[in-house]
Amino acid sequence: MLDALRDEMKQGTARDAGRHELTLVLNGDVFDFDAPRVIDQQSVFHDLPRSAEHAVPAMAAILADHPVFIEALGRVVADGHTVVFISGNHDVQLTLPEVRDLVRARVVEAALAALADASHPGSISRAALGARVVFRAWFHKTPDGIIVEHGNQYDAYCSYRYPMVPFGRKPGEIQPTMGSLVCRLLVSRMGYFNPHVDSSFMLSAFGYLAHWARYYMFSRRTLAGAWALGALRTVVELVRRREPERRARLRECLAAAAQETGAPLRAVARHARLFARPAEDRLGLVARELWLDRAALGLLAVAVALVWLLLVPGWLTPAALVAPAGLVVYERLVPKLPLDATWQRVSRAARQVARAHRARAVIFGHTHTPEGTWEGGLFFGNSGSWSAAFEDIACTKPVFAARPLVWLRSEPGSGSSARLSGGLVTWKNGRFEVRTASVPPPAEPLRGPQGAHPPLRSPATAALRT
Repeated sequence: MLDALRDEMKQGTARDAGRHELTLVLNGDVFDFDAPRVIDQQSVFHDLPRSAEHAVPAMAAILADHPVFIEALGRVVADGHTVVFISGNHDVQLTLPEVRDLVRARVVEAALAALADASHPGSISRAALGARVVFRAWFHKTPDGIIVEHGNQYDAYCSYRYPMVPFGRKPGEIQPTMGSLVCRLLVSRMGYFNPHVDSSFMLSAFGYLAHWARYYMFSRRTLAGAWALGALRTVVELVRRREPERRARLRECLAAAAQETGAPLRAVARHARLFARPAEDRLGLVARELWLDRAALGLLAVAVALVWLLLVPGWLTPAALVAPAGLVVYERLVPKLPLDATWQRVSRAARQVARAHRARAVIFGHTHTPEGTWEGGLFFGNSGSWSAAFEDIACTKPVFAARPLVWLRSEPGSGSSARLSGGLVTWKNGRFEVRTASVPPPAEPLRGPQGAHPPLRSPATAALRT
């Protein structure tokens, strides 16, 4: 796919006698540091500190295992284009300077190899190539008004107080979120759930019971034990590592974001006010999401009912049902927030981000749901996911048969005067296909003759999330 993008740039340059440039934005969660580590070809659970000491070897192993990916990025950089890595909630370690240096070095090495293979005339320094490998801890802003952000900051389970400096009490160690703890301590240790498909593990009480009966009832493994231990450890870690907001740290974060992105400090501050409060500030919400509240109330109801049956006269026995009935009342009065509500919050935030920056397009990821729409001349999109998401546990029915990405083009011009077009497309069977949900401005149809994808104009921004 990246080679196809490069070819489009070359064809556009030859056709228009002007250089066409590509900004390739990898929109977070490209690297999964929360997944179990593979040691001696075995999947090993871990809860290692999220620091450079452990992140650098993990990143080195990931890059070594994916040479095709790194070589493709190297060719993009060798052609004179820019690659931008945005930190997501699964690869927040990309905020660490040591991790950034490693990734940049590997991509530059691949670029140098590509230039050598092409017998490129002249020489390009490592520093010049390295300048084309860009990192963003929070969001990326293009000169023509496109904001690209992973989107986890609007999800209480995955947000950080200070995304530019997401560290806790220990210097250089990244603060845990509920999402990262649940991935490492809970979901990854419950073997018949797919961590890439929320619906596989966000089940109802009956759904969990049916799942247990199908996969665990006649095995030596315990679903309840993995859940109880992981859920309790998650809450304990959130309480133990919680750090209240500090104004000085917040100012440091906002100033760092303005410096890294070039966005005005006032716009960055308005942007930050949209963040969801981290789940560590809302432990009731955490207990509800992990079913700990219902488990505790259920045990209490059973205990009260048993004590009642043992101590009161027989004619008062029916009153023992009051305790279990209380659990039903609680379930009705305090409903669990559906996952769709979280994703809708992320989607709504895109519109507010556009207002904060006076942006012409806002692209998120995080929700795994590809989207693209034009609203009043503004584009709002979600780059979806390239993760190993399957509808069935046997992993035979992929959720998405095609690979989504957002592909925007900027017409000749400068800054806000450049006209944007494009939208959500997918890469399938060796070609780009327009998604019907993407509605481009009427002045330029997105689909070309015979259904072919349109030529890419200069410069272009492509965003995808793996």
